[in-house]
Amino acid sequence: MKKKVTGGFSLSPPLKALKKKLEIHQQTVSVFEPNMVFIPLSQHIGAPAQPIVNPGDYVKQGQVIGESDAFVSAKVHASVSGKVLDITEWPNQNNQTTQTIVIENDFNYDNDFLSTPFSWEEASNDLIKKKIQQAGIAGKGGATFPTHVKFAIDDTKKIDTLILNGAECEPFLSSDALLMEQAASKIIEGALIARKLLHDPLIIIGIEDDKPLAIAAMKKTTTSYPFIQVKVLPTVYPTGGEKQLVEVLLDREVPLGKLTADIGVVLMNVATSFALYEAVCWNKPLINRYTTVTGDVQQPQVIQSPIGTLAGELIDFAGGFQGAPSKVILGGPMMGRTVTTLRVPTTKGSNGILVFNEDNDWLFTENPCIRCNKCVEACPMRLMPLSIDQYFRAGDYDKCDELLAEACISCGACTFVCPARRNLAATITEAKNKVSALKKEALQNA
Repeated sequence: MKKKVTGGFSLSPPLKALKKKLEIHQQTVSVFEPNMVFIPLSQHIGAPAQPIVNPGDYVKQGQVIGESDAFVSAKVHASVSGKVLDITEWPNQNNQTTQTIVIENDFNYDNDFLSTPFSWEEASNDLIKKKIQQAGIAGKGGATFPTHVKFAIDDTKKIDTLILNGAECEPFLSSDALLMEQAASKIIEGALIARKLLHDPLIIIGIEDDKPLAIAAMKKTTTSYPFIQVKVLPTVYPTGGEKQLVEVLLDREVPLGKLTADIGVVLMNVATSFALYEAVCWNKPLINRYTTVTGDVQQPQVIQSPIGTLAGELIDFAGGFQGAPSKVILGGPMMGRTVTTLRVPTTKGSNGILVFNEDNDWLFTENPCIRCNKCVEACPMRLMPLSIDQYFRAGDYDKCDELLAEACISCGACTFVCPARRNLAATITEAKNKVSALKKEALQNA
């Protein structure tokens, strides 16, 4: 018997029709090679990297161009080979600017990747962890948590399960599904490497049931591994959320303020597993990724491109806008962020670019709350989104704290089901950040 997903929602008939319209059916991924890349030095959770190259330098593809002494950080690499043109402040997905290294692509892709695969089976775990850290891998499911930190687990914690997240529950995105179809064996090898680091836990791969080709590919690849299970999940958002996936697959609840490792579980996105394979076996750092470009574009598709490719160039590669563009979201419709310029570059966490024209922008027009409680029913964390939103807008941050705003996972389910189209997820995320900042300030002044 399948465990019922707590909270969340299935798409309404109109949105199912829109999803069907935007579904991408590709046998192979499209490849785009830009003339220049704009590589942000902050594209992960933790301390931003600092540049270690200068304008005028020649860099190889995969060369470290930014790093930090902090443990919770990730190295940044050149995604192409060529000349460093500039180190400048450049727009990012938060509609701010961040220090960015601009490289002119010479299209030679000169690199020092291995020509024969590294034999990791007999290597020490310390060496493997060092290779992962050197490769700058950060979670590719959107959280961008540095992967080497994920494997720095206290010896007192026994990890019994490694979950590979292939749910890709964000509507309209197909990047992970196509990757699973094309590179299942490499994803599994990455998972086997992670399993070695975690001292041989069970591996469970969770995939939503609207991805039959991905499910078939992963099942076929894992038939000879008795310690790997492929489990098919209902297509209910946000099943792919970390805590929700643990609850659905293992019937375990992650306590508030705790990590999944505290209950014996480590999660890794399938795309992160693929990156881990490339890093350990071929010394190839995280320098490119699959990005779904869909919505109101002429030719929706999944595109492989170097990190640092501008969003506008990927939209152009997908045939350009269909109709008058009104909103561009970097990421999916639920957790993505609306950007105000097409000069924003892709990063390690850029799984999608979603375009809406004026005909479809009604999805985002705010109206007054009608207190229908649909946001409460949809919240996978069992919060009161309408109330947190109300008190945040009124400036009552103590009440936001009482209502556990910090427990919000910013999944966007409340916003998506709201018939008044209130931007609940954005205000609750702001409330969470405000409460956290006030608590930190109080501790410093104590």
